[in-house]
Amino acid sequence: MKKYLSIIMFSLSAIVFSQKTDSYTAQTLVLFNGADWETLIIVAHDAIENKATSYEIDYRLAVAYYYTKNYYDCAEQFEYIIKKYQTKNEVILEYLYYSYLFTGRQQDALLISQDFPFHIQEKTGVKSFQFIDFLTSEGGMKMSNKKEFGIDNLKYLNGGFGQQLGYRIKLFHAFTSLSQNYIDFDYKQREYYGNIQIQLAKGLTLIPAFHYINTEENNQTTTRRGNYPNTISSGIDISTQLFHFAVKKQWNRFSITPSIIYYSLKNSNLGTSTKLQYGLNMGYSIKGTRDKLWLGAGGEIISSSTKNNFIWNVKALYNISPKTYLYVKYLNANTSDFAIENVMYYYNATSILVDNFNATFGYYFTPKFSWYLNYQFENAKDLDYDLSFSYNTIITGIKFDF
Repeated sequence: MKKYLSIIMFSLSAIVFSQKTDSYTAQTLVLFNGADWETLIIVAHDAIENKATSYEIDYRLAVAYYYTKNYYDCAEQFEYIIKKYQTKNEVILEYLYYSYLFTGRQQDALLISQDFPFHIQEKTGVKSFQFIDFLTSEGGMKMSNKKEFGIDNLKYLNGGFGQQLGYRIKLFHAFTSLSQNYIDFDYKQREYYGNIQIQLAKGLTLIPAFHYINTEENNQTTTRRGNYPNTISSGIDISTQLFHFAVKKQWNRFSITPSIIYYSLKNSNLGTSTKLQYGLNMGYSIKGTRDKLWLGAGGEIISSSTKNNFIWNVKALYNISPKTYLYVKYLNANTSDFAIENVMYYYNATSILVDNFNATFGYYFTPKFSWYLNYQFENAKDLDYDLSFSYNTIITGIKFDF
């Protein structure tokens, strides 16, 4: 008797569940056809809470996320559909591709595009190989407030290009030139930076990088013998090599990037020295702002034979509109000789960087051509002269994607 009652109860539950699911399926279909995305999201969430969902409801919810620009939720929902229903058709792949692209996950977008049929590849313009993927150029000036003490402006020029080697590997190369007259010496610096991004799997990226810096210093020291000044000039050649390795892991809105940097510095007068830097950076997109606001923070430990130093940063990116963004960052250091941003930027000044405030405004003239303007305010200190000073920096640049 109990066996029959169990069968009857199960059958009734199945009928009720089927009726609920059919009702939600019908409602979401009407809302889907009418493009009432906001209401569709509410109804689909109600179906999920009542455990009355289906493939059709889940799919319509993912599409509704896309058209309400909830791209993180859209990507997560389509990932869930692929896993739960074991399906990966071309429509799902295309939605997922653009969702990754619009959330800054270009490597994941490229990775999934390898499964595109030919006509979707043609539609999206995805290519598996590009010898020149993009070009960048920027330049600017670091303006000193202590020129009367011999700390002159610093001139800066940089150019770079990207490459795409298949669906998993991207390379970036940059060349930099800068020069400055600083109190009792002047220097010229030439740099090469190379970065590789290797996408091992969805949300998992290896980032090895190399930065080579050659600094030529012309030192001048003035002494007096009686009433006669004696100026001694000497040249120093410094070669610095930075080897960087990082792993970035992305979980939907949250990312974490541990890193390690090995420094090798060869001074023509002092010989060779080495040190290590350990870093950890994190970022999170704020859902409550419709993902217009992204927040990040990180820290670096610089370990040498004499002492350890710790630097930290906080940053925020706000997408003002589809074409404009504002990026701000605060860096607190109280040291010198350290690297940031996947070892792309290296602070090797004679003076100590106390802290730096950085703001960048960017504008996309077209999806392939963008321009940005960067302002920085930097506090610094020269311990040898017990001198505090500051820089105001203006940098502008362009990027062209092919």
